[in-house]
Amino acid sequence: MRSAKFTLIGFLFIIIFGFINFSCDDGQNNSGNSDEYYVKYEVSGTTMYVGVRLNVTISTENNQSMDFNIGTSPWETIIGPVEKGFNAHLNVTWNTADFDPISAMNTQISVSKNGSPFALKRTGGSTINYTVDY
Repeated sequence: MRSAKFTLIGFLFIIIFGFINFSCDDGQNNSGNSDEYYVKYEVSGTTMYVGVRLNVTISTENNQSMDFNIGTSPWETIIGPVEKGFNAHLNVTWNTADFDPISAMNTQISVSKNGSPFALKRTGGSTINYTVDY
């Protein structure tokens, strides 16, 4: 009878240890894959001139550049998934060479990890970069 108690206690110990060991966070999501990140690029600009547009260049999840021609009202796009170490790059120029648009430009890069809310990582003017590192 005493042997049965030790066997039962040992068996329960192994089961509890197994649950604790397999439930620990190892830096990977539940599917066993590495973390997934999404990058959100945001641009807004103001100018005293009508019809002025912005040329926007971003780095995509394939490490290629993608160009957009947008108005000055707030604009955003999300790319992903990307991996840790991805270099997010955002460059914005005014689409005019004839005059100085006397303006303000705001840019932002935010990152979401494994479906979490986007966290602001960089703000700036015409060119900003951020390397995903968390």
